[in-house]
Amino acid sequence: MAGAGLVVVVTGASRGIGYSIGRELAVRMPGASLYLTTREAQNIQALEATLRRDIGVSSGNVKFRMMDLKDKRSIAKFVDVVKRKHNRLDILVNNAAVYHKPPSSVHQACETLPLYSKEVEEIIKTNYLGLRAVTESFIPCLAQNSRIINISSHLAQLAMFSTSDVASAKLADSFSNPNLSIAMLDSLVKSYLASIKSGNWSSAGWPDCAYSVSKVAVNSYTRILQAQLTNSHPKLFVSVNAVCPGTHHSKMRQAREDTISTQDSADMISYLATMRLEGVGDCSVPQTAVPKGEVLWHDLSCTRSSARDSDQGVQSAQ
Repeated sequence: MAGAGLVVVVTGASRGIGYSIGRELAVRMPGASLYLTTREAQNIQALEATLRRDIGVSSGNVKFRMMDLKDKRSIAKFVDVVKRKHNRLDILVNNAAVYHKPPSSVHQACETLPLYSKEVEEIIKTNYLGLRAVTESFIPCLAQNSRIINISSHLAQLAMFSTSDVASAKLADSFSNPNLSIAMLDSLVKSYLASIKSGNWSSAGWPDCAYSVSKVAVNSYTRILQAQLTNSHPKLFVSVNAVCPGTHHSKMRQAREDTISTQDSADMISYLATMRLEGVGDCSVPQTAVPKGEVLWHDLSCTRSSARDSDQGVQSAQ
C-alpha cells in the first residue's frame, strides 16, 4: 500500500489549506501514519468524522491530535507520542499559524499598543518560535529522504522593507545575509518584539504587519536549517523548503483572480512533499533537481530573495 511505514505530520490541519494538505496526503499515502494537529481538542472527533466522509477508507490511518504552538509542553507531549510509536518522521508540513490584521496606521497602533503588542507576541510565538520548536524536536528522528515544508506567504517578501530608509534597508540585508545563523535570526526577532513593546518599531525600520515579519523569519530559518541539516546529516538527504500556498485568506485583501483554489494548492504542496518517495511521488525528478532550502511560489518556482528586487516580487506573489 502506498506510503506503508511512512510517518507524516501536518500542523494546523483543522481547516483551510492545512486540512486540504492532510486530506490530499492521506489519499496519496493510504498506508502511511498521518497526524494532523489542531489547537482545539474538543473538535477532534468532529474533524475525524468529517475526514471519513470526505475520503472514506483512506482516512483509516489518520489521527487528529491536539497541539498548541504557543505551549512548549503541548509541543513536547505531541512529539513524544509520535516518537514513542514510530521513532521516525518522513514528512513534516508546518502550516499552523496565526494572523491578526495589522493596524491601518502607526498612530492607530500606538493608541492601542497593549493590544497590538499582545497580538504581535502571539504571532511570533506561533508562526516562528512554535514552528522552530516543533521542527527541532523532530530532527533526531528524521528518516532518510525526509522533507520539511514550511508554509510561507505572499506577504513575506523582503520588498516590504524600504530601501530608501537606512534602518529598514539594514533589516532587509540582515534577513538575506547568507551567513545568517539561527542565533542571529533569533536576535533580529527579539529586537522586533522589543521595538513593538517600546512603540518605536516604525522608526526602527520594521513594517506594521507582524505576520509578514514572522513569515520572513520562517523563510530565513528554512534556508539556515537546510544548510545545517546538509552539513550535520549529509546521508539523510533531508530537504527543507518554504512554500507560498497562493490561496485566498478571508482576513487578507487579495483579488480572487490572483489566488488559486485550496485544492490546487494542496495538490502542489503534496506533490513537493512526496517528490522522489518510492511508490508515492514523482520519482522521475533527479535527486539533484529536488528543491532544497528554497522559498517557492505555489507553482514551485523560486521567489525573489533580495529586497533589491523592488516591488516585482510582491506583485507576482499576489
